[in-house]
Amino acid sequence: MSTRSLVLGFDGADLELIFALGARRLPNLFALMERGVFAHQESVQPPATLPNWTTFLTGVDPGAHGVFDFTTRHGYDVKFSAGTVREAPTFLARLDKLGLACCAVGFPATWPPERLQHGVFISGWDAPVSFEADRSFVWPASLYDTLTRRFGPLRFDEVDQFRADEPGWHARLGAKLADKVVRRAELAQFLLASRRWDVFAFYFGESDTASHYLWSLYDEGSPRRPAQVSPDEANGLPRVYEALDYALGLLVAQAPDAQLTIVSDHGSGGSSDKVLYLNRALAEADLLAFRPTRTNSASSRAKELALQSLSPRMRDRVFRFQGALLPSLLESRARFGALDFPRTLAFSDELNYFPAVHLNQRGREPQGAFDVRERGRIRQRVVDALEKLRDPFTNRPVVARVFEREALFRGPFVERAPDLLLELKLDRGYSYNLMPSGGQHGVLMERLAPADYLGKKGRSLPGAHRPRGFFAAAGPDLQVRGQRELDIGGASALVLA
Repeated sequence: MSTRSLVLGFDGADLELIFALGARRLPNLFALMERGVFAHQESVQPPATLPNWTTFLTGVDPGAHGVFDFTTRHGYDVKFSAGTVREAPTFLARLDKLGLACCAVGFPATWPPERLQHGVFISGWDAPVSFEADRSFVWPASLYDTLTRRFGPLRFDEVDQFRADEPGWHARLGAKLADKVVRRAELAQFLLASRRWDVFAFYFGESDTASHYLWSLYDEGSPRRPAQVSPDEANGLPRVYEALDYALGLLVAQAPDAQLTIVSDHGSGGSSDKVLYLNRALAEADLLAFRPTRTNSASSRAKELALQSLSPRMRDRVFRFQGALLPSLLESRARFGALDFPRTLAFSDELNYFPAVHLNQRGREPQGAFDVRERGRIRQRVVDALEKLRDPFTNRPVVARVFEREALFRGPFVERAPDLLLELKLDRGYSYNLMPSGGQHGVLMERLAPADYLGKKGRSLPGAHRPRGFFAAAGPDLQVRGQRELDIGGASALVLA
């Protein structure tokens, strides 16, 4: 049975890393680029997973689809929402209405699955602690029984990233992720063979996990490279890319005449050994005030304890109980519980993957500290303070650009985005790390201790997102060849062309 269009999502896949590994290690990827078109694909800002995959799947701007992060902020509370707030259908749903047979498997933030009349939709992970898909992730629901009988539980995370500080964890990670790629490729083969598809879209997330945890073990120049690195650790990241290349070969052999497209949501690179405390910087500029007592401490400790002590399955169950009520409450208090809002003009979530600032405007926020007429002046004060931030170790600027959200996004849901988004400079080729200020004044930037170089989930990791990812396509209907310029919204347009 023939497939007309085969679309593969390689989360965090980076073209520069593909070039560095070379054709000998990645023969199928290089063959694809040689016979088709490829690009350093530009992400939407920020280069984070959820807004970018949602942009690809819908073909519209985040201001139009409404997904900017795992959470949605309401005043000083955040609710874990993922794709449940998406305001636009995927292109697969639009094709389904035209009577075309489509299959989508595993893409993040797509729960609940779209109920395609002519196809299959299996949602991917929708929360930072997602562990295993239940029946509600699969459409039609009867397919869940078929797949679990044949392939076992449909798991998102089998490596427990919250225990990355355990001995030998990193040495085992590359092999575990590579094995998972192969098993997911077998699932893809099974679904590909089940019927004829007009569009078959399948997601692999292992490249992103490998980049986050194994970059400094692969990269000999990383400032976060441990003193001793075993061969298994050093080869972990390339091994995952080799597995993806192998999976590509299997699926191309099964659908040899299909229009083939590979997309990543963002690129990847190394992290610096320096940590920036953004709310402390805002406090130093008299734009933010901390409470006299650190009221976020208990919530932060409770959050850390839950992530460390519970099993992956229990974390997932607690997270989903009553619509993630408890995790949302703890996350809200951990982010904002230490802030004295009546005396705060601007504040940040201090998310490492999403450097941004909110303005605490009266009439819009529950305890706003300035009137709308002062918005322009306050915004400029924030921009000036950010642009003056310097790395104390090199005396170089830290912030490359500050964007107003209206300059980046278009659509009715722009107000869900932070007021200001930051593009940070690279620290000699490596990304600065954002960490929570801890509800107190102190140094604005410091170096990580060597014991923290490898990190774990919920903390700074040695691999970071980059705004330029990877795109490649080839097939009977694609006439262009060679390297081109492309953004992630244009990638979905090419799938539909």
